[in-house]
Amino acid sequence: MGRQTQLTGSPAWIEIAAGGYALRAPALRGTVREMEAQQNASRSCGGTLEAPLMEALARADVTAVKVFEIKPQAIDPAPADGTRAGGLSMQDGAPAMLLRVPPLGADVEHAVLYTDEAGVSRWIFPVEPPVRADAASGPEFLLPRNAAPVSPGRDPDTRGPLTKLGRRLVRVLAWATEDILGKGALAVATAWERGRRPYALRRFPLDDSRPIDWAALQGGLALLLVHGTFSSAAGAFALLPSDTVEALGRLYGGRMFAFDHPSLHHSPADNVTQLLAMLPPGTDLQVDVVTHSRGALVARQLIGHQPAAARLRVRRAVFVGAPHRGTVLADSDHGIDMLDRYTNLFTDLPDDAFTLGAEALFALAKLAYHGAVRGLPGLSSMHPEDSSLDRLNGIAVQAAAFHAIAADFKPVGSSLLARFGWKVADALVDGVFGEGNDGVVPTAGGYELRRAAAGFPIGDAQRLVYTQADGMHHLNFFADPRTGQSLLGWLAR
Repeated sequence: MGRQTQLTGSPAWIEIAAGGYALRAPALRGTVREMEAQQNASRSCGGTLEAPLMEALARADVTAVKVFEIKPQAIDPAPADGTRAGGLSMQDGAPAMLLRVPPLGADVEHAVLYTDEAGVSRWIFPVEPPVRADAASGPEFLLPRNAAPVSPGRDPDTRGPLTKLGRRLVRVLAWATEDILGKGALAVATAWERGRRPYALRRFPLDDSRPIDWAALQGGLALLLVHGTFSSAAGAFALLPSDTVEALGRLYGGRMFAFDHPSLHHSPADNVTQLLAMLPPGTDLQVDVVTHSRGALVARQLIGHQPAAARLRVRRAVFVGAPHRGTVLADSDHGIDMLDRYTNLFTDLPDDAFTLGAEALFALAKLAYHGAVRGLPGLSSMHPEDSSLDRLNGIAVQAAAFHAIAADFKPVGSSLLARFGWKVADALVDGVFGEGNDGVVPTAGGYELRRAAAGFPIGDAQRLVYTQADGMHHLNFFADPRTGQSLLGWLAR
């Protein structure tokens, strides 16, 4: 158990850990406790060990140098003259606290991963310029002072009505910047993905580690699965129920495989070029394709590569959570929005899938701090104004049939994601997109383009669209039985 410090409501700096960690928390009374990194609770409000978060950070070469638990007890009333105690406020004008951390060297940067009492996490980068005059000694972070809204009665571990205060976690993260500044973001992303997200063709189900039997695979129609951004086949399709996987296996006679590929430093066109190069000589396959997220753009590129003599021909494609119209989150101006959304949506995944996705997200967080999101071809390919989307929309679909699964996200269930959606769906998620969305891509973009093109829009009979009442978001499509039923119904035709 680490050091505990009392918050008195004073606007003065209070030391909360040795070595230069201090907090200004005007009008806030309560405690701050220094924790060991492995003690923190990252994905629930229960205070349990969360090894997957620590593992994901380590794989992204990010270190949790300090973790603090803040337990507010009261907030003093505002002064009668209407001034804000301490003069600290967040970007939206809400009252703030100020965290000061010691510098770790010229080649190290910091961020804070802040989780409020509702279990919602957000990325916070240092204040520029710092608030205090002597800020050369280390970075500063503005943290929300007021309690997060928690929906009463939503679920047993919510912390009560809006006026009740709860625990908050502040994780101080650090990473080396020498490679990013010296080699550039693209080179860093390339090196990371080559080590952590290499190209591979794998049997499906993925627990079968044997090499693909290409002769058997060519014995009839096969199924190809293509994952999306930050993910892998193991992460993207982890929620598919075993009975759905078994039914697909019977449908295709076991002829199923998945394509693992980098999604940051290579574009969908690059992915397809590599996929075709990986096929053994003499391969002649007809496939159905099930994709998730950005994987839809990879599949559509593949369809554009299939002249009559192609070795990999697509008969039917099912696009799940597809960014056919792109996503505004791929804009560098919304890089932090992307980090926040994925960080919270990943919490709904099993531990292994969480770790696989979060490690890529945390690697991107380092690049986002340096404004490098738009410089990554894999992400740029999803920018609504990127020329590659226009080129893709001009590709003829030939004989391929398209199906789509999309969602309008506003959760209503009793889970962390429900509280997240209840709190911010209108003000944050919908406000960024300006239209219905699944938390990452526009709902309508899952089945239509911004212009007329072959195969689009995908008709009502060929698509499943979850409504807000379903609580479906970008990362949990495959957990719902209706997704599996639709897959089996469409693919069996």
